[in-house]
Amino acid sequence: MNYNKFVREVEKGKIAPVYLFEGEEDYLKEEALKMLKGKVISPEYEDFNYEVLPAAEISDIQIMESLSILPFKGRWRLVVIKEIDKLARKAQKAIGEYLNRPVKSTCLVCTAKKLDKRTKFYSLFLERGKVVSFRPLWDEEALTWIRERVEKKGKKIALEAAVYLLEKIGNDLHSLDNEIEKLAVFVHPDQLVGVEEVRKVAGEGKGEGVFGLTKAIREKDLAKAFFILSQLEEEGEDPLRIHSLIVREIRILLRLKEKEKSISPYQACPIIFSQKKFYPKFYQDIAAEYIQAAKKFTLRELIKGYERLLETEISIKTGREDPNSAMEKLVLNLLTPHPL
Repeated sequence: MNYNKFVREVEKGKIAPVYLFEGEEDYLKEEALKMLKGKVISPEYEDFNYEVLPAAEISDIQIMESLSILPFKGRWRLVVIKEIDKLARKAQKAIGEYLNRPVKSTCLVCTAKKLDKRTKFYSLFLERGKVVSFRPLWDEEALTWIRERVEKKGKKIALEAAVYLLEKIGNDLHSLDNEIEKLAVFVHPDQLVGVEEVRKVAGEGKGEGVFGLTKAIREKDLAKAFFILSQLEEEGEDPLRIHSLIVREIRILLRLKEKEKSISPYQACPIIFSQKKFYPKFYQDIAAEYIQAAKKFTLRELIKGYERLLETEISIKTGREDPNSAMEKLVLNLLTPHPL
């Protein structure tokens, strides 16, 4: 289950007795937990019915005692155990036993950045509870998130300004939310946030980011792509994360290339974005840029590029090549007419 599905279920009052929040997107985890807490816990009884336990500091006995306490003047007691990947083995065993016989009045939320999916412990969450995945947003998803967040502040943001903000700040939602908060104050009483306002508030930020790299690849700008890639390497960005975003980019371009003569921006939207009932102009403008970008590549170039992406992934994961060197070679091969 993803974050959006979780939100829909909670809004309908469908509360599971056990959740595992897994993945690296901590901001959305916090938002999900805040929403769940608001749904099941009355503020006046929060001290009795809401408890957060740090996994590294608790014992199996403490866990079982906390999960067994009945709620005070309410239907639910919400217990959060953070970073369960750091639990001692006995504590993990205790939670495993609890999952087989959960307390009906307790809602347990466990969080972890990365839990081994091959373990019996992880399988128990799949069988007895609900696993909610929180991955970092794709850049296009982050653009939608920026627009919606700005609208919640009672403002609107131009597409160019949203792109500029994402390029300068990156897709860390905590940082983006902080900048959006400042932008809303900065433009008041005006309603529109433009590029100039973002430039004044966000400054130069941390550089182009992965979004800038995928855009440079889309535009077949080798010099810019190499420059941004070197920035990302210096910032310690995970090469496999960069790789996964380039894979997605090439897949999109391939699908658009196959339909190049007959596809409109609106028809391209479902290929680029998640399925929606309607795609406003905001989405169609981005889709139009993708359609033009696909025209810069031949079908053979894109197919060959996709093959090289698979080769690079194997090369990195098997340790055959240094990850950064492999990524540099990949970008060169994607954007030169006579690849290595």
